Amino acid sequence: MYTSNNTNVYHLLLDLKLGLPVALKNASGNFILLSCSENVTNKSLNLMRTLSSSSTSIIINNKRMNYLSRKNVEGELFSISFSKEIDSKFVKNISSSIVNTKNYLKDAVISIEHRLEIKNLIQLMKNNQIIPSLVFCNMAFTSKTEPNLKLNNYNIKIYENTDLIIDLKVQNEFTIVSRSYVPISACKETEIVSFRSKNDYLEYFAIILKKGHLKKNPLVRIHSQCITGDILDSLKCDCGSQLKKSIEMMANDGGLLLYMPEEGRNIGLLNKLRAYEFQFHNIDTIDANYALGFDADQRRHENACELLKLLGVNSIKLITNNPEKISQVQKSGINVIESVQIKVKVPAEAKKYLETKKIRSGHNL
Repeated sequence: MYTSNNTNVYHLLLDLKLGLPVALKNASGNFILLSCSENVTNKSLNLMRTLSSSSTSIIINNKRMNYLSRKNVEGELFSISFSKEIDSKFVKNISSSIVNTKNYLKDAVISIEHRLEIKNLIQLMKNNQIIPSLVFCNMAFTSKTEPNLKLNNYNIKIYENTDLIIDLKVQNEFTIVSRSYVPISACKETEIVSFRSKNDYLEYFAIILKKGHLKKNPLVRIHSQCITGDILDSLKCDCGSQLKKSIEMMANDGGLLLYMPEEGRNIGLLNKLRAYEFQFHNIDTIDANYALGFDADQRRHENACELLKLLGVNSIKLITNNPEKISQVQKSGINVIESVQIKVKVPAEAKKYLETKKIRSGHNL
């Protein structure tokens, strides 16, 4: 999620989420008009054309380009231009729609995008669960005062590229907000500890069974939020079953369950539902994420480790089938003395999903 102490960057992301065009000023004093591809409107596109003398281009990343072109391409970001005038629907098709037989890149002029500020902005969008794609056009002015006058007349905010070329990665910091005893059916002796992050707007909490945080090497489950699985008992995944099984495993001897707001491997619920549409077209869960421009797994397990440290826990038995999770936890300063495999029954609808986790992500299943 948003990981910068720069409030200008935070406001820039909010403007993009709202579908508003923004102006980015580079070191030479030139301006780029930007809008978020998934939220852009025809009204915004027309305004951008009114203010610009250049054609409108779309930026997508390598993963989305691989999906659109049906081949592996070299390059991190791509700028796509067309001689024809494009509308907001076409922009959204390029950035996030399912492609069957239609070639959206026909007659396109494609170049590699190198600007660091654009690369960082695309990365921030991806981290904040926004489809990582921009629509942009260049602006040229005859005087230094002209851009401010024009942009102010249309209430377009101006941001400096220097806000985006600095290192944006900031270690997340947390504080404990509350501790409350909440008896649950599996274990009456249960405490829920809530946390607030200083670097994002999400809410985190830990479920502590039988004072597990005071035990030596307690059982710990780092569980990513899954509304479809945890609440609706979706048959497409094993998340809800793993959640219930983990609590059952810790109910007798105690333990901790960290419930992390990282839906869909941290692409967010809305994008996870988009990915489900891709899976309906016989694309597995990893390639569905890629087709939307996201990573296969965007979770940051160091966040969970910071929560454990706040609770005074530094050595654990980790309930997981995921070797990458074990590796990340170890690198974040928590000693994993044992990994505990979790086995649950899964419906037929989830078998392909589990096969993908086993074959492509190396899960111990």
